[in-house]
Amino acid sequence: MPGCPPWTGRCAAAVLTAGLLIAWAPEARPRPEIASSPAAEADIDTAAILRARVGPPHPETIAAYRDAGATAAAAHEISEAEWALVERALADLPPLHRRVLEQRLARLSFIDAPSSAGTALTRSFDGPDGEPLFEITLRADVLDKSLSDFLTGKEQMLFADDGSGYSVHVLAGETPALTYLLLHEATHVVDRTLALTTPRPPFGDIWSDYRTLAAPHASGPLGVTAYRRGPRLPVSQAPALYRALAGSPFVSLYSTASAGEDLAELAAWGRLSGRFRIPLTIEVRNAAGQPILTIEPLASPAVRARLEAAEALLERSAAQDPPVGWGVSARP
Repeated sequence: MPGCPPWTGRCAAAVLTAGLLIAWAPEARPRPEIASSPAAEADIDTAAILRARVGPPHPETIAAYRDAGATAAAAHEISEAEWALVERALADLPPLHRRVLEQRLARLSFIDAPSSAGTALTRSFDGPDGEPLFEITLRADVLDKSLSDFLTGKEQMLFADDGSGYSVHVLAGETPALTYLLLHEATHVVDRTLALTTPRPPFGDIWSDYRTLAAPHASGPLGVTAYRRGPRLPVSQAPALYRALAGSPFVSLYSTASAGEDLAELAAWGRLSGRFRIPLTIEVRNAAGQPILTIEPLASPAVRARLEAAEALLERSAAQDPPVGWGVSARP
C-alpha cells in the first residue's frame, strides 16, 4: 500500500489485490492479550466458533469489488458441500492461528465476483478494546478449485502471451485451494495482531523495509514482476524468472511482494508441506506441452532454512502468554 512508513505505521483499511490478501506494515503498538480458552484448545470447538463468524460480505466490501470492475459482485450463499470445505479449512489451521482468529476475526465472507482479478479483500478496524478486528472476504469460485489450478492461474497472470507458446504450471496436488488461502490469510491476521514481521531474521537480511527488497534481489528478475508493481512479463522470460526463484530464499514469487507476504507464504507452505505432505513443483512448458524447466522450491536448502525459522517464530509466539514475536518484548 503506497505511503506506508517502513516497518511502522498502520497500513489498514482494505485493499483488493490480484493475488491474495492485503499486506500491511506492522504498527509499533502494545501487544494484545490473546488469552487461552478451552475452546481455543480444541479443534472442533474452535472451528464451530469460527463457523459462526461466517456471514454475508460487508456492503463496503461488495462496493470495493464493484469499484474494481466486478460490477455484478454479490454475496455468495454457501452450499452444504461448501460448508464442509470451509469447516475443514478452519480445523486445519494451526492452533495459534485459530486462537488469534477466535478473538480477532469479526467476519469471514464469500462473494460471487468471477470477473474480479482480486481473490481476497481484508478490512481491518478498531474493536471495542482498541485492538484491530478483521473481516476476510474470499471470491467464492475458489471453493471449486484445487490448489494446483488456483496457483497455476495466479502465476499465469504474471505473464503476457508473446507467441512463444510457453506456459507456466504449478503442481501442488488436488488439495482444495481454500486450505492454502485460509492458511495464508490467517497468517496475515496473526502477523498484524502480534507484529511478527520486524526488520530481523528471517526478514531483515532480505528486506530493507516492509516493501523494499534488499540486494541482490531488488535488482534481479525477482524485483520486476507484477508482484513488485512491474508490468506483465513476456512469457518467454518465464524460464529466467523461475531460475532466479530457484536460486533465491523465497518459497514463491508472491513472497517477494512484501515482508508480510513472505511470512504468510512461509507459514502456509511450512504447514502444507510439513503436516499435509503437499508438494510444490513449478514447470515452464514449451508449445508442445513439454517441460523445459522444473523447480521445486521446497527442496531448496535456503527455503528450508527460512521455513524452519518462520515455524520457530510462530511456535515461540504460540508458547507465550501473551504471545511474543521477534522484536517485541512481553509485558511483565
